[in-house]
Amino acid sequence: MKMKKIAVCVLSVLALSSISFGARVASDQQLVDSPIGVTTKGDSVGAGVPFEVRVNVIPKGPELGLFDENGNLYDTVVFDHGTKLAGSLPRSVVKKTVILQRADGYAFSATADGRAGTATYTGKFDVKSTLYNKATNTLTLEKLSSSTDENDDLVTMDTELNYIKGDREVSATDNQLRSEFNSVILAGTQAVGGQYVGTGTITASLTVK
Repeated sequence: MKMKKIAVCVLSVLALSSISFGARVASDQQLVDSPIGVTTKGDSVGAGVPFEVRVNVIPKGPELGLFDENGNLYDTVVFDHGTKLAGSLPRSVVKKTVILQRADGYAFSATADGRAGTATYTGKFDVKSTLYNKATNTLTLEKLSSSTDENDDLVTMDTELNYIKGDREVSATDNQLRSEFNSVILAGTQAVGGQYVGTGTITASLTVK
């Protein structure tokens, strides 16, 4: 009986040991785990990123807004080039379609209940930003935290922001004015580690003819 109790105790200790020193569990966070040196059978490594699902619903009306090609009202037009490795960057292009339209979808010249109007317009898109050079289509991104280089100059990155400029004819029956905006990082652009951001406002307007 005494030996049986000892055997039970040994098994209990082994069970607790297997729990305490069990297989390595994969991380559910970014940039924590590395597969280097993980060679024990049953050990896991990995990464995780939070997610959420959301939708915002707005009432319909004659007010103008800027929408994407799926009919979603923009809150902010984000050109996200993702995470790059420092040094010489590869060419990167992010495209966004921006559409000026009424929230009710009726023609620009229509009445509140959708009856056709007769007004015609010229329409155009514009970019308002102190960081944007319209002559060269250059948008200067600034490295966050206002860090400086060895010459005490602000660390920046020049990118391109291209879109259709100039006035366009808009008829009485048109219900959209659209443009494609391309944010471009040119191949060979040099960058040190950090986050670079350039901000401004994309606008669209109609002028009655």
